[in-house]
Amino acid sequence: MKLPPAVLVVIAVLTVLAGTLGYVAGLRQAGLSETDVITAYAQRYVDEKGLAPEAIRRCHAVPGRDDRIWLVVVCAQDSDAERAYFVAPGGGLLHVGRAGDSPFSRPMAPEV
Repeated sequence: MKLPPAVLVVIAVLTVLAGTLGYVAGLRQAGLSETDVITAYAQRYVDEKGLAPEAIRRCHAVPGRDDRIWLVVVCAQDSDAERAYFVAPGGGLLHVGRAGDSPFSRPMAPEV
């Protein structure tokens, strides 16, 4: 069965587009550092609380206790104002709460 040339062109264009998008997404992921993530969530904390820019120094990060959590960015004025951002390996936000939270209380399903 022979495909029409127009169909082959569409397949070629879609293949190149998918490859390009994958490459760009990989570059963005590879360029994401812990410092970038901490700074982004610390800035989010400062913006949400309406604090002065130097309040960004009230934030620090600890490693996640679970494979699904890369970092926990903890920001606090005092213990009552503590906020923790649980961050996925790709930099996405998983949960906002307190540092002692366990957002994934159920165990991970075993791999098959």
